Amino acid sequence: MMPIHLPQKLGRHLCCGALILFFSAAMACGQLAHKGPAAAIALSETLPRYDVSSIRQNNSNVQSWGMGLHDNTLFTATNVPLKSIIAFAYDTKEDLITGLSGPVSSISFDITAKVLPPSDGPPPKLTDTQLQAMIIPLLADRFHLKAHLEPKIMPVYDLIVAHGGPKLKLDPSAQTGSGWNIDGSDTMKILTGKSDSISDLAAALSDEVHRQVIDKTGLTGHADITLKWSDDVAAQQGGSDVISIFTAVEEQLGLKLQPSKGPVDTLVIDYAEMPSEN
Repeated sequence: MMPIHLPQKLGRHLCCGALILFFSAAMACGQLAHKGPAAAIALSETLPRYDVSSIRQNNSNVQSWGMGLHDNTLFTATNVPLKSIIAFAYDTKEDLITGLSGPVSSISFDITAKVLPPSDGPPPKLTDTQLQAMIIPLLADRFHLKAHLEPKIMPVYDLIVAHGGPKLKLDPSAQTGSGWNIDGSDTMKILTGKSDSISDLAAALSDEVHRQVIDKTGLTGHADITLKWSDDVAAQQGGSDVISIFTAVEEQLGLKLQPSKGPVDTLVIDYAEMPSEN
């Protein structure tokens, strides 16, 4: 399974070879090294379209909702607001999206989109990253969605080397890793990655500190990384054993999250309407 960045406010599960996202999820999850909306847009322009799609307004009173990528061919969403679908497709966070308005902004949708096999062979083996980017033209076709990127100077964190130097064993010859896992154990959160780069670590930390993290360490190569810190519940309860993610990064990795400001790509929605008929 390829790494995928998840929309803010969605829980995450990895299971049975498909990515399943649930609003109420609170267990072990895959943390994804994402590349942001500019890369997603560029990738979408090189890919085929979903062959068939069904989009319907969800009129249920059910509170749970989720999205999934299945079997290298299928994208599904159940009771998902359009803004969350856009965030997923463009590999960005909901709070970096502006301009979505009108009736379509307050409605949740059920979506099924599938790539069909050719008549003379097996279906293409698309990665999750590709299936994710293919949602962009789907939104353009069915919602007539138009959007553009607008960089803004916003608060960020620079990831730098702490005093005393890094505590990572970086291998310049190692192959790129396959993403991250985040597990919960009592009141601790544990992030693990195998043979990942520091820039990948910065992307993973971005989701945890709710602010873009920019790699300014100058470190190259790949490393096996484990990071442990206290979750929000433990932080609220307080106590001498609480470890913030900022302390953990410095003490365990020899790096530091330093507050700064820098350009962040925001996604501006120029137009969107109710989806065309199936």
